[in-house]
Amino acid sequence: MEKNSIPFLLFVLLSQLPALAQKDTLVQLPVVEVSATSLRNEPPGSFVEKWSGSDLSEHGASSVADFLQNQTGIYLKSYGSGSLATASIRGASASQTAVLWNGFQVQSPMLGLLDWSLLPVHFSDKITLQHGGNSASWGSGAIGGVVSMDNKPDFGIKRQLNLATGYGSFGSWNGQATAKFASQKVASATRFFYQKANNNFPYQPATGLPEKEQTNAGQKQKGLLQAFYFRPFANIQLGWHTWLQQNYREIPPTTTQNRSEANQEDKVFRSAFNFNWHFRQNIFQAKTAVFRESIRYRDELTGLDSPSHFLTNINELEWQRIFLKKFTLQLAGNQTYTKAFIKNYSGSTAVRHQSAMFASFRYRSSNFSAQLDGRQEVVDGKLVPFTPSFGAEQQLKNWLKFGAKLERNYRLPTLNDLYWTPGGNPDLLAESGWSSELNSQFTFKKNRSTFRFSTAIFNRNIKNWILWHPSPVQVFWSASNIAEVWSRGLENRLRYSWKSSKWHCQLLGGYDFVRSTNQKAVVLPKIEAGQQLIYVPENQGFISIEISFGAFSGKYRHQFTGSVLTELGELPSFQIGEFELGFERQIGGEPARLFFQINNLWDSNYRVIERRPMPGRSYQVGLSLNLSKK
Repeated sequence: MEKNSIPFLLFVLLSQLPALAQKDTLVQLPVVEVSATSLRNEPPGSFVEKWSGSDLSEHGASSVADFLQNQTGIYLKSYGSGSLATASIRGASASQTAVLWNGFQVQSPMLGLLDWSLLPVHFSDKITLQHGGNSASWGSGAIGGVVSMDNKPDFGIKRQLNLATGYGSFGSWNGQATAKFASQKVASATRFFYQKANNNFPYQPATGLPEKEQTNAGQKQKGLLQAFYFRPFANIQLGWHTWLQQNYREIPPTTTQNRSEANQEDKVFRSAFNFNWHFRQNIFQAKTAVFRESIRYRDELTGLDSPSHFLTNINELEWQRIFLKKFTLQLAGNQTYTKAFIKNYSGSTAVRHQSAMFASFRYRSSNFSAQLDGRQEVVDGKLVPFTPSFGAEQQLKNWLKFGAKLERNYRLPTLNDLYWTPGGNPDLLAESGWSSELNSQFTFKKNRSTFRFSTAIFNRNIKNWILWHPSPVQVFWSASNIAEVWSRGLENRLRYSWKSSKWHCQLLGGYDFVRSTNQKAVVLPKIEAGQQLIYVPENQGFISIEISFGAFSGKYRHQFTGSVLTELGELPSFQIGEFELGFERQIGGEPARLFFQINNLWDSNYRVIERRPMPGRSYQVGLSLNLSKK
């Protein structure tokens, strides 16, 4: 992001405000969906969780990493407050989860993963988490799960302004603003956020040692997301989204280091255009995106200065048709071009061309649905193995539903895996394998109470798992297809709510058991056959209780994470609690909310990553305002 871009971004945001004083006549037209269709987002037989509206607005200052950990209990691999955060879903690696923004994958093609701490919840109108793979729809990387961040137009809103800010321990401050305007044919949404923190929290390096203060751990983030929508006719919609973001963070020392002067700067430019046309029983969609992102890592102590960046262009055409009201056919093609630049590549650049054709066929009746998907991809002139998927759901009773799914998934080697010098291996094969799951959902409603319990059993085998490892004949690490991983487990979710005219009580809970083991012994690094993967806990659970009465609300959340293996041994299990008080009232007919939050309520001393301390008890207070005119 250029230095002069922030004043411009603020100007774009403020330019929305005069609309708050205007009057206009609203003519409601049918809504046209501009993001990916439900055939790809919510296939039958999959365990899917989704959030929108107030579920997201109350967590606008959070990152997607923190939000999903709090809402779903997935394992978040965090290097500390404000530092790199990746996730493991169903025992998969961080690079085996696809992250989508309006239907486009946004993982780094160089690393194969995405830092979830850099994804603001504030930039999403809807977040969807699909447990399990979906490579037939989304391609490489969709093995452990798929996270979708989507933006939606709201032509029903005339003028709206949302403001929020929060202050907390260790020098943290955040602010967000959203300005929306909609007329009969045009809608605009401008989102801006800024946050910073010193992260100078005290910690104890080891038992019996005196406390130290975290140093060189400050971070700043700022970004803007601009969306424009144009609807010339009721059945045609055009959308344009641009995401600009700049992040700077210092890299703190480990518990065995005296000091660190390392830092990293990330710059993000993402822009996408979408054309959607509904005619009779057909939906035609064309979309294109350009992503340009850079990372610059610097360390004053070692004199290291390592800049890198990549450029990605994605083009996609999609056609969908409904036959006889029960059958839906979808055909699509995708073309992706990527070019990466870093001095550690041979010739300092690497290029990848990907082309894919995929199809979906769904049958849906009043109580049964089934879907068959298939994908064929060509990467740099070579065929990737055909990727099929089949899922089905049966509603046996009003209160009982069963689902099942069988699919093949894959992940391409990253550009670093292939071309990093030294150690890259251009002969690497794609990780691939089969996965299956069975799930059920029980729902009971009586008077003012609703009870829902869901459970899923999954199984996945992945061959050609890529590991970087040392070699007895080399002085550097290299990448090879040396692992074979078997993941299986059980996921449970419970939700209970009771509501009266003044009271609202809600209970959420979950427990995951994940056994993810390497099936063949590896000499370097030393991995025994049948050994659990590092940083994959076998047991995880959480429970959340929320009670509201009138304008007041209180919420407590407790999380348990089992012990994990690391390269150095084992990290013990830990438990942490969070407590929040909220007060909401109407100002001018619109809600305003004040909250006070205590993180790590019990001041637990724990580690998620070996030698990386986590903050103890901390506090945050925040205020949000909503001003709108319809």
